[in-house]
Amino acid sequence: MLRHLFSSASALVLMAGCQINPLECDPACMDSWMDGPMHDDPIHAGDPTIRLSTRIPNPDSITLRKRVIIAVHGYTASTYEWKEFRQYAENDTSVLVSLVLLGGHGADLQDFQNSTWEDWGRPILEEFSALARMGYGNISLICSSAGCPLILEYVHDRAFDTLPFPRHLLMIDPIVVPTAKLLSAANLIGPLLGNNQNLGDTPEEQKNWYQNRPAETLAELYELINLVKNQLENGFRLTPGTRCKVWKSLHDASVDPVSALLIYKGLRLADGSRIEAELVSSKLHVFTRLAGRISATAADTILQQRVFGEILTRIKN
Repeated sequence: MLRHLFSSASALVLMAGCQINPLECDPACMDSWMDGPMHDDPIHAGDPTIRLSTRIPNPDSITLRKRVIIAVHGYTASTYEWKEFRQYAENDTSVLVSLVLLGGHGADLQDFQNSTWEDWGRPILEEFSALARMGYGNISLICSSAGCPLILEYVHDRAFDTLPFPRHLLMIDPIVVPTAKLLSAANLIGPLLGNNQNLGDTPEEQKNWYQNRPAETLAELYELINLVKNQLENGFRLTPGTRCKVWKSLHDASVDPVSALLIYKGLRLADGSRIEAELVSSKLHVFTRLAGRISATAADTILQQRVFGEILTRIKN
């Protein structure tokens, strides 16, 4: 999940012309943090039950007829971002959810620092291709935040043309234009910023999101979203047979709502018709994830459950 990209403290340091925290956890860093020195959560260490292709390596004919949803998280996040949705969706025995951990994520901080946006996206296509080879014929994609431009880049490059078309592409709070405009200067100010820290609100968030954000990764994120923004301005189409909807929080502190407008205007169905887009009343970024949050309200829960229900209805039609 893309949280606030630059804290006010970072901005003050920038203006002062000195570096902030080095690329490591400071003395307050807890061993349980995802980028902490002792963290070894199996979710981030390659748990085979996370991806469907390894959870059910030899599916029978009944299983292969089920509807599959590949869920993709965002920048600095983990598969935890879609854990609630998987629990909700798999209450329906006709649906299977595969959680994809982005490349470079879930490992130690140095691996994350060295990763590129191309590395981040690679596991998405790997899992889609693996499931297609196994014989699953009804596969959809759902993504949040930076997971969305990664998939849009694959769509633009026609990566799905040689695969069974995704039945649905569903996006939650996709980032094309960040709220934090400093991101556009990541390449210039990276050496000054060094490492940007943004501590999670709860131990659960600290365990499942990077608390440290190396400037190199911010530059990669900006390169990705700027590329996709230009592609959307030129316009491109989905694979024949793929349907699409975007949900975007109106009061998202991380992603500008204009992101949804750019996708709505620049992405078309294969026949040239419009995709669907909905602005929702929420202050949360990736409003479908409530676990580990201290600010979630009853209205947030109602919205989450409504959108979860609509997603399942779409997948099953």
